Amino acid sequence: MAISRNQFIENDQASWLDWPVIIVTASSIIGYLSVRSWTNITVFLLLLPALTVFKCAWLRARAQKQITSALPLIITMALPVLAILVSQIVRQEWSFKPYDGPSRILLCIPVLFYFLQIKLNFSKIVAFSAPIALLILIPVVYSHPETLERWIGRFATPAVDPTEFGTYSLVLTAFCLFGIETEPDRLNLKFLAYQISGFLAGIYLLLGSGTRGSWIAIPPLLVLWAVLNRKNLPPKILKHLGLLVLAGIVLICLVMPYTLDRVFSGIYELSSWLNGSNTETSAGLRLTMWQISWELFKHNPLQGYGDHNFKLYLDTPWISSFASIEARETILHNGPHNELLANLLRSGVMGGISVIGLFMVPLTVCWRNRDVEKSKYACRLGLAYITSLVLCSLSSEVLTFKYTSSFYGLVIAGISAQIISAQTQLSRD
Repeated sequence: MAISRNQFIENDQASWLDWPVIIVTASSIIGYLSVRSWTNITVFLLLLPALTVFKCAWLRARAQKQITSALPLIITMALPVLAILVSQIVRQEWSFKPYDGPSRILLCIPVLFYFLQIKLNFSKIVAFSAPIALLILIPVVYSHPETLERWIGRFATPAVDPTEFGTYSLVLTAFCLFGIETEPDRLNLKFLAYQISGFLAGIYLLLGSGTRGSWIAIPPLLVLWAVLNRKNLPPKILKHLGLLVLAGIVLICLVMPYTLDRVFSGIYELSSWLNGSNTETSAGLRLTMWQISWELFKHNPLQGYGDHNFKLYLDTPWISSFASIEARETILHNGPHNELLANLLRSGVMGGISVIGLFMVPLTVCWRNRDVEKSKYACRLGLAYITSLVLCSLSSEVLTFKYTSSFYGLVIAGISAQIISAQTQLSRD
């Protein structure tokens, strides 16, 4: 696998910054779950050259009529900050802390234009980086026995709990799968073996995390991958691949038998909450917290409550009548474990709009451009990323922390720049 600058940057005007930018961008993915705060740092490292050339990059994008394509994504990346600002104005409550995470997404707007100017092949960087990220995570997990003991054997790192570990192990695994080249004449067997090794490592880490909310996303992602690759893979091969994946999952379940225990316990917890026989299970508490969140949102839909101002309402009869003390304390300290509901609580309707925008706008852009040759794999990675987030966001908050917001901003900036660049070239041709 020979590596050259032209694989990652398609701009003919070479710069001494090219390799530093490639390395920093790759490392933001490689160190995402392994090195505390590294992805946050990479945002600021990339922001330095991006701000230096921002005026030039903006004028160039304007001259090439790329602003129209970029505008929906720019608005989307500004929505989380705007939602907090509007809700604070309505509540007349001012605090800078809530802007920590959303501001990282906003700061990636100049990075988007910088990537657009240098014509960064972000999908190629992800294809190289994601398998490394997963392969090094295995020794990282086992090098911290105290973390394994703390979470009763569930995979995590000192910086990331099992839920976030499971969510983003899924994302990196999906990057490995959706980055695979399936056209026979372009197939590189060595690189394919490298990507498959990353994919298998990802499945191992994903199941080891014990995060059932991310396990649910595996079948839809496999179906999406099959749909996107159906032209290159005959039905017979797809069938064999499906059987191979099923056999692999069964094998992992035999090696890690507690995986099945988590599946069956989840089914029991859901059924016992629905029939009211036991609402204090892990899944039961989540479902009750969703109910609490919805009732609180209906009580105050326009301005939200900020981070913890809903505490005053948790002991009211219209909440305590169905929610236990444990459920009320858990939502107060840990949030509702649902991205949409969490933002409806914090920022009201605007918070909900921001979450829907963060998911639906990139998803729509990627789907519409999925067959454009130059951006095909960027779109597939985008579809894999957003689909993973949407499905995992049902049972956890996937964009709450600074490092998850930084990762979102960089991924969307990289994918969007590649798509817009491909659209420009297509219009010229």
